[in-house]
Amino acid sequence: MMNRHWMKAGACICALAAVGLMAGCGSSDKKSASQAAPAASSQEKKTLKVACIATYPPFVYKDQAGDIVGFDVDITKAVAKEMGVETTYESMPFDQLVPALADNKADIAVAACDMTQDRADKVNFSNTYYSKENVAILARKEDNTIKGPEDLAGKTVAVEKGTVYVETAKQYGANVKEYDYHDQLIKAVADNEADALILDKPVARFYMEHGAKDKLRAAGIISGSGGFVMLLNKKDPELQKKVNEALNKLMANGEYDKIYDKWFADSNFSQEPDVKK
Repeated sequence: MMNRHWMKAGACICALAAVGLMAGCGSSDKKSASQAAPAASSQEKKTLKVACIATYPPFVYKDQAGDIVGFDVDITKAVAKEMGVETTYESMPFDQLVPALADNKADIAVAACDMTQDRADKVNFSNTYYSKENVAILARKEDNTIKGPEDLAGKTVAVEKGTVYVETAKQYGANVKEYDYHDQLIKAVADNEADALILDKPVARFYMEHGAKDKLRAAGIISGSGGFVMLLNKKDPELQKKVNEALNKLMANGEYDKIYDKWFADSNFSQEPDVKK
């Protein structure tokens, strides 16, 4: 479980880092900023458009009713409430999140996103709102050849397109197969299209608790560091200030802790995820 005291202190540190680094996650934009329509100021908005990938439980996913729910959803709703606005959510593949912001189709994007240097000129970032855990490796139950990251060399590893784990897998000498959604990673390994997959530990745990353990097994971890941030429309710099102010209030008044405990107090999740696109 995350150290929430580190999390709250880290938010201040990461706020400074975000100003200097200005790095994020996702894939390259498909349109230049000059092609996109001007963004409305956050002061004018009554609703924040949130882009996400709703196959990332417990951070963002669809419940049995088809509603988009999760830790990231509750956090963004709480932030919006502090700002006095509403939220709407649209699910899309991970590598479309940054283009959605660049094209003014979204104000915020969430999907357990890391800061990376190659996003420096594309988006702004919130303070860190979740301290990153170790990264999980999952393999087929009957395959005992993978027991840690050093065993990925020469193996085919399934990863989500546009994430930092594409490079992580390559660093360990793996042959990478990229997919749009996490349920596709699970299926690829189960169907012998890939030897293993790499996922954030909370996401891997969620899938294992909801059926994946019938065919897959834990096959080691890769040490993680840093934390997750919201991706913010760079054309609205006031939005970054308002989001960070709201996050600070949530951490100070105890609301953040309530949301965190709802999703991460233990490893049991109350709802069976619907991970359809």
